[in-house]
Amino acid sequence: MRALLLTLVLTGCASTTQITTRTVTDTPPATGEAILLAAQSPEGEVRETWELTCRPVFARAGLTVHLAHQETPLWRDRDALTRWAGQHGVDRVLLVDLTRLMMSAPNLPAGRDLNPLGQDTEVQPTWRLGLDGERIDRERPADTEQRFPAYLTDGAGKSLWYGEARTHEANDQAAIAQSQCRALRDALRQHGVL
Repeated sequence: MRALLLTLVLTGCASTTQITTRTVTDTPPATGEAILLAAQSPEGEVRETWELTCRPVFARAGLTVHLAHQETPLWRDRDALTRWAGQHGVDRVLLVDLTRLMMSAPNLPAGRDLNPLGQDTEVQPTWRLGLDGERIDRERPADTEQRFPAYLTDGAGKSLWYGEARTHEANDQAAIAQSQCRALRDALRQHGVL
């Protein structure tokens, strides 16, 4: 029973984010001890959710984690992040650009109807009625893949790694952040820059 439970837990944690590395430094620096996580988005709630969700993922990697929305809430560019990192002894800055994050409407399993009148968000019904009164099911939307650029620099602003996170969970901010951060942590470790 315990083995089954462990299997279910591990299966539920599978990442649906793939990381594509575009560039990586030729000379990996010494292992980092502290990291500043920064989500770039015009929406403060998106930034905060991503950074707070990612904190334990990178903390489990043995890093001291700082969050940009707390440390430098009004940052405008990467220079402001690296300035803060340099002044506070932080040797890694991870910036993920979530500017184009689009949340899709919830996709309910078959057999469940979605009544848009009872929802507080704008959603589409899962079926409609034809002229003859017959129920016509709508096609389920295709799995939307979203791409988010990610940049890792050292505390002085030198580029260590650049890549792209491709994510499939499009309707849950915390799931997106969890998936992205696990995949990013693993990719950065694999390249020896974390």
